[in-house]
Amino acid sequence: MSLFYRLSFISLLFLALLPIKSFAQAETCQTNIQSIQAIKSNAKNLDQLPANGWSSIKTLPDLWRKRWPEYSGSTWYQVQWSYQCPTDKKLPITLVISNINMAGALYSNGDFVWQDQSLHEPLSRSWHQPRYWILNSSGLQQGKNILLIQVIGTPTQQSGLGQIWLGEHAKMMPIYKHQRLEKQTLPIFNIMINMVVGFLCLMVWLFIPKDTAFKWFSAVSFLWVIYSGLVIYNEPIFNLSSLSVDKLINIIFCMYTIAGCLAAWRFAQRKFKWIERSLLTFNVIVIILVCSAPDEIIPKLLPITFTIAVIIFLMKCFTYPYIAYKSKIKESYVLAVQYLFFIPIAINDAHYMLTLEGMILSPYTSPINTLLIGFILALRLANHNKYIQEFNKTLEDSIIQAKESLSISLNAQHQLALENARLQERIHLSHDLHDGLGGSIVRSMILLDHNEKVDKNQMISILKLLRSDLRQVIDSGSSASVQIADDPILWVAPMRHRFVQLFEELNIDSKWTFANTWMYAPSAIQCLTLSRIIEEALTNVIKHSQATEICVAFIENEQQLILEITDNGIGFNPDAVEQGLHIGLQSMLTRVQKIGGQFNLESEIGKTTIQVILPRKTTDLEQQNIKKPDDFHISNFQI
Repeated sequence: MSLFYRLSFISLLFLALLPIKSFAQAETCQTNIQSIQAIKSNAKNLDQLPANGWSSIKTLPDLWRKRWPEYSGSTWYQVQWSYQCPTDKKLPITLVISNINMAGALYSNGDFVWQDQSLHEPLSRSWHQPRYWILNSSGLQQGKNILLIQVIGTPTQQSGLGQIWLGEHAKMMPIYKHQRLEKQTLPIFNIMINMVVGFLCLMVWLFIPKDTAFKWFSAVSFLWVIYSGLVIYNEPIFNLSSLSVDKLINIIFCMYTIAGCLAAWRFAQRKFKWIERSLLTFNVIVIILVCSAPDEIIPKLLPITFTIAVIIFLMKCFTYPYIAYKSKIKESYVLAVQYLFFIPIAINDAHYMLTLEGMILSPYTSPINTLLIGFILALRLANHNKYIQEFNKTLEDSIIQAKESLSISLNAQHQLALENARLQERIHLSHDLHDGLGGSIVRSMILLDHNEKVDKNQMISILKLLRSDLRQVIDSGSSASVQIADDPILWVAPMRHRFVQLFEELNIDSKWTFANTWMYAPSAIQCLTLSRIIEEALTNVIKHSQATEICVAFIENEQQLILEITDNGIGFNPDAVEQGLHIGLQSMLTRVQKIGGQFNLESEIGKTTIQVILPRKTTDLEQQNIKKPDDFHISNFQI
């Protein structure tokens, strides 16, 4: 009994479902497009539907050029279709149109349904915009229904009406989504990808300016972004006329094609000067022609320039494998494969852009293009890394060899430095003997010459003075042993005492101008240098100048130490100093130069001035900073 009841229940359930299935089938509405006709709009009133002159259309999409060559303006399409529902309960119908080129309006059974934002210039651009509408059942009639579609075209476009589908919403939405994917979603996705690739290539070029291929790849990506954006944008652009927008699109496409050639050739490290100049000249000619040609010629001119640009693109794709082979660069091989892959796609898309027949394929290839670009960049980065590693290994070996050579060179230089130090020490000692002990001997000789009778004590004093000067010369070999006096008066006092005694013997008036305190205490080497300058200068005055007045002045400020020695002697020829003929003055010049100072000499009859200027910050360690002889200034020489 239990099995019998179960079988009976299943049978009753099956019988109950049969009417439901039949009712569902009965609720399905059938649509069928019976005929399509087209007619030109009334020239005086574009919105008025003409009564006569309809032409039958066999298939969609429909282009005017097949029927009305060189016509542009407004056209009406009349679509007669049947609507059948088995019961009185009618269902809505969804209408899908792939595109309207360029703008349009829609009426169903005489009722307004939709129109583009602008049906007058600047026109809306619906040629790449699929649309769908839900036609309410209240506005539909059992049997015959009429759709009226007004299309506004332009002379530069393949104007006309795209494909039409009518049916239930569930069946029409996949068709609309496919059209939307092909004409809007994928191009927008392609634009986004090219933006990323463009910025990536731009960053690579900014960090590696020598790799100019990425600069051109960046330009290619950005130009394609602009081109695609202008193509798929369906509203008026910058308030430009449709003709102006089409001109701009054409110019950008030509620029994109030429930039692509330059990018590919630079990536293979190749330059073709005369070809590149020809392409750039072609681009300039296109810009001039497109911008200046009369509007009547533009519809014929734009397809010609577009076709030439496509041929240039195809020639690049065909020839690049050979260029890549000659370059021996691995990344260019991948790019060559990519260009070969693009050849049939470019031909198909060019045919679509010229005729609006078929389907466009380039949006589908964008992910592949991105992957290839990423792979190419990875290869270039890997090759750069490998090159860097090889360079580092070579550099390491070179450094080892350089170290060995440098060690040998330093040993030789050290020996030369030791020899030079010995020579410098001898020169320094000779200058000190000349300026210090020599000056003392000269003063002693002058004293003996002016005193016919010299007692024992006086002779002993002279010898002690000579011994003291000799000790000073020995001790001054190291500036660290020189003690700086507490003030300028104490520093100059020993020299002043010795020379004033001699000046009195020779009837020479002397004036010593020194401050009571240091503004800033000078360094030991500066004090020693200035002391030697004073001794040598005053000794020369005694020996050669026949002067009766001498002035020694020492001035200091925050930046400099200034020593001036002036006499009213007979003067001399300062050129002898530059020629090295005057040993004493040459010695003074050398001393000043050693510590970065400036030695100025002016001499004429009746006045000779020696000026020494030392920088405030000179230290003992700066003695090697010897200046050029340009610091020696001579002027106002008269005989």
